[in-house]
Amino acid sequence: MDSKLGAAVRLAVVPSRRNRLLWACSMVAFGFQAMSVLVLEDGHIFEWEVHTTRILQRIPARYEVFDLAFWLTNTIAWEFIPIFGAAFGVAWLLNHRDAALLLLLSFPLHVFAQWPKAVIDRPRPPAGDHAIEGVGGFQSFPSGHAEFVITFWGFLAYLVVTHSRSTHVRLAVTMAWTVLALATGVGRIAIGRHWPMDVLVSYIVGFGLLSGLIWLYSAVRATGHSGLAERAIVPPADAVD
Repeated sequence: MDSKLGAAVRLAVVPSRRNRLLWACSMVAFGFQAMSVLVLEDGHIFEWEVHTTRILQRIPARYEVFDLAFWLTNTIAWEFIPIFGAAFGVAWLLNHRDAALLLLLSFPLHVFAQWPKAVIDRPRPPAGDHAIEGVGGFQSFPSGHAEFVITFWGFLAYLVVTHSRSTHVRLAVTMAWTVLALATGVGRIAIGRHWPMDVLVSYIVGFGLLSGLIWLYSAVRATGHSGLAERAIVPPADAVD
């Protein structure tokens, strides 16, 4: 095994403060998802979800407002391929190859996060309901779009913020990602695709997956493996408590 890769593995498994925090975030997220499956396995819709959905569906021109967020998080749409290709290609060409591979890893993680759909058939907002506009059907839980906007776009934002030396750029990227994440989640409810619980749990799971990606990236970057950034996120001397 390459010495730098071996060092990255050791940094990934050592119980440092940073690692424990990232591990805890992931475990809490997945534990919360498992508990949510138990609570929602009978397909129950809470009254507060119905009330919240009615409020959000009063947003004017909501389809036009949330079309962009839908497009940027629709992993099975042809339009998303050049977006991902550009992000992957830029990271690869800048010699941040493990960052590029971790962006690629966000796709199988995204698929894995949808496992509750195989366990429960929670109904989507009903079609033809005068109080709520919905698409009908099942497999409402969880929301893949809400999870992916945190996992993929969150990690991409993290990479830009980590490597940028401009405070204005870091702030702009963080704000843009926050707006996109909120627009995606609110949009899924406002256009009748999901209930609020679908979105909230998916946000939490997305942060758990994002913590995992940051955990892997931090360990690799701290060793300078694969030509990643010149300065480490976590200096090797501080890797262990």
